[in-house]
Amino acid sequence: MKAIIVTFCALLLIAGAFVQQLQPADAGHATQPNQPADETDGTPGVITGYVRDIACLVQNPKAGAATTPVAKDCLKECVRGGSPLVILSEDGLLYVPISTETPDKTVRSQMLPYAGKYVKVSGKLFERGGLHSISIEKIEAIARPANSKIPTS
Repeated sequence: MKAIIVTFCALLLIAGAFVQQLQPADAGHATQPNQPADETDGTPGVITGYVRDIACLVQNPKAGAATTPVAKDCLKECVRGGSPLVILSEDGLLYVPISTETPDKTVRSQMLPYAGKYVKVSGKLFERGGLHSISIEKIEAIARPANSKIPTS
């Protein structure tokens, strides 16, 4: 009787492993364990903010819109040196711009004309592990909002 039960359990384990191997992997998106599949599509949204190099914003908590000649020169040098561009949103979050394609394509050339400018960006919003990102569907330069919370430097 024990031999039959052990054999039956072994067959169940083998069948389970076999079924798991037959399920196709999602080649379109990398997902985290326990992450609902619908989150991989992002949430449609619009953000307004300031395009800036990431280094100054991360290293200097008082950094914001580069308005002084020194800050503008620093921004230019950081961008020229290859520092990634991000969007500092009005609510103080940093958004990493990504493409709408998978696998992702660089959006640096699309972002360069907006370095040092306020922008309105529409696309899909993502958040993973505290990182905020937006896949850019449309981007346009806008005037600095009168009620902007982004500090100037």
